[in-house]
Amino acid sequence: MDYYKITVLVVCGVMLIVFGWLALRTTKVSARALRETARRAGLAITPEVEPVLVARIRARTRSILIGTVIALIVAAAVLLTLPVTADGAASAPLLLVVLTGLGAALGAAVAESRSALVSLGNRPRLARTPTPTRADYLSTVDRWCGPALLGFSGVALVGMAVVILANPDAAFAGADLGALWWPGAAIWLIALTSAVTGRILTMRVLQTGQPARDDIELAWSDALRSLTLRAFAQAPAVGAVCSVITVLQTMSAASADAQGAGRIISLAASVALLVFALALVWLALWLAFANPIPHYLTRLWPAVAAQLRASAQAVTASPDQARP
Repeated sequence: MDYYKITVLVVCGVMLIVFGWLALRTTKVSARALRETARRAGLAITPEVEPVLVARIRARTRSILIGTVIALIVAAAVLLTLPVTADGAASAPLLLVVLTGLGAALGAAVAESRSALVSLGNRPRLARTPTPTRADYLSTVDRWCGPALLGFSGVALVGMAVVILANPDAAFAGADLGALWWPGAAIWLIALTSAVTGRILTMRVLQTGQPARDDIELAWSDALRSLTLRAFAQAPAVGAVCSVITVLQTMSAASADAQGAGRIISLAASVALLVFALALVWLALWLAFANPIPHYLTRLWPAVAAQLRASAQAVTASPDQARP
């Protein structure tokens, strides 16, 4: 009896049932979700924009869950069909987690692109000069985080290739070299593809008009567009992080029982993985508790940003008399 495959089927089956049920039950949007959206946007929710926000949050949540379900199916198929060594079995839980996380990120990007590219019809629009650019919606960190992490994960893959080819003290003598290669490289290619696709969709979004009858609707249009472009920028960053984690964990597990240089490689990979994980936890906590002024407000609505700085609150009343 193959206990590994039975375990994979049971775990993936339970997760599929849970996420599938949540996707089917996503019909209501909580007041907390609306408040969180307003906090991230730095704007108050008016009766005119609330239905749009509710529909957008519902679509985003459902798409994230569907992306997670698809990623689970792909992960289960991969883990069940590819040959698995002891090292591969040890890294299976991590691979399952990182693929589902990447699926959720890609699901969010898909939802944002669908919402941002809907037909505008003949709705009224306010004149705006000049036309906002990508830099107006994304900060320097947002724009370069994905490419930087993709480059870092690419270097990690190259480093792993060099170590495997050198194979000091036969550190990987008992490991399946194919099992060492494919997980990190496959996730990196997915992240690279999402980065290219995200840039193409970003250009399409920026070329799409912004229907708005007044400053409040236009400001919320900018807020939603900012969230959309950030989703495009974050998806490849999540994939690159998953690739790095997979590479480090694979190298650590594959050389754990080796002697000499192999033990040093395993220890170095484990320490690097720990440091990387702690850095991610710190970044997640900082993003959760920090309350910076949204970048798009600073660039496109400086008067609103000034109000936020003066009041030190997460939500301002409205962007009245705030158009540049």
